[in-house]
Amino acid sequence: MNYQQPFSPYGQNNQYNFNNNFNNNYNGDYYLLKNKHKASISTVSKVCGAAVTAFIVLGTILGLVLSQVDGFEELYKNNEYFVSALTALMSLFTLGLPFLIAYKSLKKKNYINDLPLGKPYDNKEFALLIPITVMICIIGSIATGMFSTFCETVFGIEFSQPDDGSTYSTFSTVAMSFFVTAVIPAFVEEFAIRGVVMQSLRKYGDGFAIIMSSFVFALMHGNMIQIPFAFIAGIGIGYAVVKTGTMWTGIIIHFINNAIAVISMTVSQNCSDEITNMFAMILYTVVFAVGIICFALYANDRKQKALGGAFSKNSLSRGCTSALTSGEKAISFIFSAPMIIAEVLLIVETSLYIN
Repeated sequence: MNYQQPFSPYGQNNQYNFNNNFNNNYNGDYYLLKNKHKASISTVSKVCGAAVTAFIVLGTILGLVLSQVDGFEELYKNNEYFVSALTALMSLFTLGLPFLIAYKSLKKKNYINDLPLGKPYDNKEFALLIPITVMICIIGSIATGMFSTFCETVFGIEFSQPDDGSTYSTFSTVAMSFFVTAVIPAFVEEFAIRGVVMQSLRKYGDGFAIIMSSFVFALMHGNMIQIPFAFIAGIGIGYAVVKTGTMWTGIIIHFINNAIAVISMTVSQNCSDEITNMFAMILYTVVFAVGIICFALYANDRKQKALGGAFSKNSLSRGCTSALTSGEKAISFIFSAPMIIAEVLLIVETSLYIN
């Protein structure tokens, strides 16, 4: 005869209380975790937003102060070497310094580790992703040009960008432009964006970190001719840095992209329109041919690794924020007070170049 325990209201109540307490504890822990992650992302946003704001304010103040110095305007207009040296120093001081302080602050609070400046995870992926991402940058540039043309044709809105007055008539001026336009931004901007911003956000998901750092990268360019391009390029460069595990990937890609711009401007200023157009066609053909071949090799390599179960440390991580949706993470980053101030200032700056 099977023994069946008689019904007990006390036992039933105890079971109910246990389940209720378990659910309450689970919900409490879940919301505590959500709030903790929101606060962490907001802290990173505040530090990075303060750095971006400092970048804008320092640049504006220095520009105003220098413009009041006797002889500065004439020297700026007539001495290209002075302009190049000033541009380099301004970049290091207005962008490099605030983000260096931000990096130190975030590292002290354990929001970021040492920056990944070692060897790539996989030399083959490293070699393939560089031409692929350069191709993505060119696609972004073409798409931005088409967008600008569309806005001008359909809405009568014309976009412009700051003119530094650089000329590319001699070897020395071209070499100086390479240094100021290609070398320094490759190091300083990559340190700020793919270094400080992206690396501090990676614990909340690689995709989230790539998109948010690209958002900051785009806004910091301050004009609609460069903003769409910078966002597209930022996603490509961010992905390449994450996949290879080293910031050297981003530095090299950034340098190549900006070097192409310097070479294109040199040809444009010193050659006829026919030669300039022919050069652009040859350049784009080479970039796309190499990029497409590398993309096919990269896709095949990824397929083989997937079949062999070789995906490991260079796979994109979803991070530790399973308690937060993508929208909640984005809101926490975009809408901190310092970041909002930076966004407003950059929008105002951008509006100055819309006619």
